[in-house]
Amino acid sequence: MLHILCASPESGILIPIPQYPLYTATLSILNAHCVPYYLEESHAWGTDLNSIKKSLTDARAAGTDVRAIVVVNPGNPTGATLSPDDIRNVLKFAAAEKLVVIADEVYQTNVFIGSFVSFKQGLRDLQKEAPGAYDHLELVSLHSISKGMVGECGHRGGYLELVGFDPLVVEQIYKFISIQLCPPVLGQCFVEMMVNPPVEGDPSYELYRQEYDHIFLGLKQRANALFDAFKLMEGVECQDPAGAMYLFPTINLPPKAIEQAKKEGRSPDEMYCSRLLDATGVCVVPGSGFGQKEGTLHFRTTFLAAGTEWTGRIVEFHRAFMAEFS
Repeated sequence: MLHILCASPESGILIPIPQYPLYTATLSILNAHCVPYYLEESHAWGTDLNSIKKSLTDARAAGTDVRAIVVVNPGNPTGATLSPDDIRNVLKFAAAEKLVVIADEVYQTNVFIGSFVSFKQGLRDLQKEAPGAYDHLELVSLHSISKGMVGECGHRGGYLELVGFDPLVVEQIYKFISIQLCPPVLGQCFVEMMVNPPVEGDPSYELYRQEYDHIFLGLKQRANALFDAFKLMEGVECQDPAGAMYLFPTINLPPKAIEQAKKEGRSPDEMYCSRLLDATGVCVVPGSGFGQKEGTLHFRTTFLAAGTEWTGRIVEFHRAFMAEFS
């Protein structure tokens, strides 16, 4: 979709920060502009409409032709889920500004607080409330077999759904996609099974339900265990584990640690993550790899690893790290 939307070097796409770097990397290859807008950490990493509006205004003033807005829900790396109000506000904004909405919803089954609301559902609700007002809004919804309870990362399967696009535009999109190599057959089969899973009464339903619930509850248990560990760590602040496969805590490091990182020629969060890996074998990713507000430090961690013992290793490392640089 980014290949199709980015028509010239002046093209730009609104991208949430922090973000999965695939978007900025693709825009760089296309010689197009990333137009960043910051998510609001103090509001559970929700969208800040004022931040989005300012980013759009500034980009247009600089000559960027902003074509679309990307929203990742549930979020990577934040692990946050957007509220129905956030979704409605983004859709209304996009309709008013004539922007395509790209809803990256690959973690939609990984929701631990509340329930998942898709952008398509939000759009349909708006269309019921104001018939005709949002029929022109163009929405692209993305889903993948790599995440969720399927978790078949190596088989490379997924889909996009186009809503509100002119049929002639859809035809051109299909034409562009058709010149690429198709996904492996197994990947296509997994997509079929993801969108049409066993239903009650099918021979495989009970086993499917058992395995699905086991995976889901395991992820939720580990997410909460990791969150509880962060609450024991001095200077670490973290939003409640709401979804996806990640937590993205803030780390407030002592001045001596920041000075040491400068001596090593590294960002403070990179130094922290590197030392954590060396000391514990637990690999986390510096927040600077995803983008973060200036003056803040974070790291992203998953809770995919089996068990919860490893969370204690993070707590012990952090205690020793803070003592060393206090």
